[in-house]
Amino acid sequence: MSRAILVRVAESMVRTIHVEDGVASPLEMLPILAPERMADLLAAELAALGFERDGHACKRTDPDGIEVTVDLAASTIAVKLGAGARISESVELAAHADSDYLTSAEATLRGQAQDELEARVAERAEALRREVTARLESKLGDLRRELDGAIGRATVGALTEKAAQLGRIEETQQDDAGNVTIRVRL
Repeated sequence: MSRAILVRVAESMVRTIHVEDGVASPLEMLPILAPERMADLLAAELAALGFERDGHACKRTDPDGIEVTVDLAASTIAVKLGAGARISESVELAAHADSDYLTSAEATLRGQAQDELEARVAERAEALRREVTARLESKLGDLRRELDGAIGRATVGALTEKAAQLGRIEETQQDDAGNVTIRVRL
């Protein structure tokens, strides 16, 4: 004769996870001068913003961990952020089982516990990924304005150089909207 026995199973899981999110997009630079010279002008503007030049790239890591890389040769920008966490979860399950099926009941409970732990870890990893994405998105607007300013100043520098190649610059005016007028005597 078999009897019902309470089977308890406790499982725990510790995982270290790392999530990363990023975005890349082209930079809109007018080809006023040779590409190498345009890259040099932009690199100088980016250096004033805290970027460090490394060959054909300018890089900066902000205090909040966001990495910004401007590829001067390809005229692209890549922004990425990563985060890591150590996740610890545990679960305890119990069920009544017939004494004849004790081993299979325990195996079933262990499988259910593992599945629940995996689901919890996946949920916490997804929450971390969403947090990283939200932090990145909130930073992109400020970064876009900062880079647009650098590109604008590099463009004005390129226009001034081009004007100097055409003749003697007599007057340069720039209004609050960023419009530039350069008078050149040929």
